[in-house]
Amino acid sequence: MRWRADFADWKQKRLWQENYQRDALDEVRAMETRFLGENGFPSHARVLDLGAGMGGFAVAMHRAGESIIAFDYNFAYCEIARTRARRYALNLPVLVGAGEALPFAAKSFQIVTCWDVLEHVQEPEQLLHEIARVLDDDGLAFMTVINRFALVDPHYHLRFVNYLPRALGEKYIAWRQRTKNSELRDKQKLSEMHYFTYPAFETFAAQFGFRVHDVQRAHSRFQNYPRPIGDILYDSWRALGMGTYRLVLQKKRLTPSPSPEKRCETRFAMFSGEGSSRLPSPKNFARKIFRRGAGG
Repeated sequence: MRWRADFADWKQKRLWQENYQRDALDEVRAMETRFLGENGFPSHARVLDLGAGMGGFAVAMHRAGESIIAFDYNFAYCEIARTRARRYALNLPVLVGAGEALPFAAKSFQIVTCWDVLEHVQEPEQLLHEIARVLDDDGLAFMTVINRFALVDPHYHLRFVNYLPRALGEKYIAWRQRTKNSELRDKQKLSEMHYFTYPAFETFAAQFGFRVHDVQRAHSRFQNYPRPIGDILYDSWRALGMGTYRLVLQKKRLTPSPSPEKRCETRFAMFSGEGSSRLPSPKNFARKIFRRGAGG
């Protein structure tokens, strides 16, 4: 990693992560107020730091008096997080496991933070499914998502590599000697990581009952321009320049799906006029459809 131009600063922040979390703490509190009003969640909201890494954010939250659990698949990182907490005599709960199989009951948390995780997991679909499952109604998930067309790749710090086909991008990374020869189980190769365009991620997250909110738009320098121009410039930059999306996923309250027979009754009620008396009853209509489906 010594090819990083900011290596010394990066190293300092890694060693003392908990002292560089003010922006993240403020973001969580601001978004809680924005989406849930001044009252927000009850005091000491239940928080899961999913992919906690070396525990910087979790320790900062714990120091601020919040109720938080740190969770990461990497055992060594979890040990570092515990050590970091002991600097301040904190008994931080730290668990080892995979984000695709969270060992928590449904609706266990009101906030989930999941930063710098999605691109590395084995199954992003299962990750979002699990986050939705453990979040309470109206819960918030704070996530980062890497732009598929990032101008500068956030992991390899190379320009234009994401504009290339993945196979060619891998060769370019090797030529620039930026290959990461890691034995960690998380996905490190560019061709293996999960990057998304913004519209693609919105569609992806909606499958799991999430509404996606862009945290960065309100703070963008493009907001200084007249509204239509600023929005166009921001959307263009987000599509073809921005490296990492900082997002809030709001879990929507889901209404129970109507039963198959109820759906048939609704369709049946839509028929009117001549010939409607010859239609079968809704229940018989439903049974007929199910028998047909069962018979192939």
